[in-house]
Amino acid sequence: MADQARVVVTIFGEECALRGDGTPERLRGLGALVDARMRAVAGRTPQLSKTRVAMLAALQLADELGRLQEVLVTRAEGTPAIEERPVPAQAQAPAPPPRRITRRPRA
Repeated sequence: MADQARVVVTIFGEECALRGDGTPERLRGLGALVDARMRAVAGRTPQLSKTRVAMLAALQLADELGRLQEVLVTRAEGTPAIEERPVPAQAQAPAPPPRRITRRPRA
């Protein structure tokens, strides 16, 4: 068995020891990705608990992974992915106006 990399990362204010295949830089990058996603979720909805923030961040990452897997499979099969298929002009709806985001000051 190959040696596993070991690092300590900080995710959403919590130190976490990680061990896994790959380089320490890769593990640090994964930790940074999760930390950034959790901070983005918490920034949009600051009243959420850490558990809810983690669940929503995990769901967003899982959704991205699923979409990428669909793209890879459809490309391997030679058919365009759903996102790559042309949309008929009559099916295109106008973009909604941008949503105004206001942030409450943190105590």
